[in-house]
Amino acid sequence: MATVLLATILSMAGAFVLAAQQPDPQAAKSPFIGSWSADLSQSRLDPKLPIKAADVTISVTGNVITLANSVVMPSGETIQERETLRADGTETAATTTGVVHVANWVGSHVLALITKKGNQNLALITYEG
Repeated sequence: MATVLLATILSMAGAFVLAAQQPDPQAAKSPFIGSWSADLSQSRLDPKLPIKAADVTISVTGNVITLANSVVMPSGETIQERETLRADGTETAATTTGVVHVANWVGSHVLALITKKGNQNLALITYEG
């Protein structure tokens, strides 16, 4: 059976089903570690934000998580972002000015991430491994 990471993104793009591109020997430490590609045929996407492809590479060291995202838009433009955050409930500054992430583990197989600007929540993302 294929390894799957489910990323649910509310207020942004919908729900992605991500399949592992390659097994990572560190995955025994965390089910999130590795490179993942969205299976758009199994994903629920917001029609206001269509995409052609999405990939994420995740590294985890304790409560420090790095997410390297690549999203291909319908125009063919590729948007790449890299965020490092702490999964301990504290605010971590995002690469976008004025935006912060608040992440926390919900058990060993769920990571909840809120992205906000000021008092406004921009996105709630849950990663389930």
